[in-house]
Amino acid sequence: MPKANSQLDLERSVTLRQLRTFKTVADLNSFSLAAQRLKLSQPSISYQVKELEEALGVPLLDRLGKRVQLTEAGTLLYGYARRMLDVLDEATIAIEEMRGIQRGTLRVGASTTVGIYLLPAALGAFKKLHPGLVISLEIGTRARVQEQVLRNELDLAVVGPASKDPDLAIIPFISDELVVVAPANHTLAARHGLGLKDLAGQPFVMREAASGSRLSLEKAARKAGAKLVVAMELGSNGAIKHAVESGLGLAVISRYACVLELSSGRLVELDVRGFPIRRDWHILHLRRRKLPSSVTAFIEFLKKTSWLSQNGSHGRVRPPSD
Repeated sequence: MPKANSQLDLERSVTLRQLRTFKTVADLNSFSLAAQRLKLSQPSISYQVKELEEALGVPLLDRLGKRVQLTEAGTLLYGYARRMLDVLDEATIAIEEMRGIQRGTLRVGASTTVGIYLLPAALGAFKKLHPGLVISLEIGTRARVQEQVLRNELDLAVVGPASKDPDLAIIPFISDELVVVAPANHTLAARHGLGLKDLAGQPFVMREAASGSRLSLEKAARKAGAKLVVAMELGSNGAIKHAVESGLGLAVISRYACVLELSSGRLVELDVRGFPIRRDWHILHLRRRKLPSSVTAFIEFLKKTSWLSQNGSHGRVRPPSD
């Protein structure tokens, strides 16, 4: 009998909110990052974990400066918490299935270029069809949003080359084109058949070293035997476009990102052999997860690509693969 009372007390004291908070801290190895993810204060995160530890009577996390590490008990609980929260998410999905896609949520992630220049148009058009949906878009590095899909924190993500993972379904989406752009009055603007070696003395404005566009450019330069001059590194396509317009250098950028600047004449596309470089974007989702109707409907909506005309962009569409 005392054992039953003890179990009842535990059920009353351990909450799903505490378990979700604990799991998020464990996933990110950080109280501060968990606070950002859950949109709570760091003291609130710490308090919930402390309450959970007191309820269970064991330490769950070792505090190592700004980072944390699971204890033996924490590792054990993490496995159970993850399964419990997955079941809860499945129950939520089942209820949403009953309601259809008139209500519910859609959590989308994207790498930078597709997230800024394409997905807002798609999400806006999809929202008009399903106004009751609560839609969120998170933009980050390819690696980050892919990891969030794996942790079931995002329903799907649209990224460039995806890292192979048996837990992920990867659906080919649209082919992007990387082009070499220059200010409208650049001396090379009227020349044709340029090679990358012809650009070796030109300053280049580039994204950070890990970005997809820079990796593609560096690969092309190595193949051509050209050594390019990195004059400036900037963290966004918008900043790069302004820098090129101001005459600070050339850049390699997604055609989707500079449609307006090219059409208005503020930037020009240089005729360079090997360009445009085509790269594929992909839709990712968890393979093992039963997807809500809102997610499956949005994936089918993306694949139709009729929404592309709403933002003046045109992409080469690849058929979906299994």
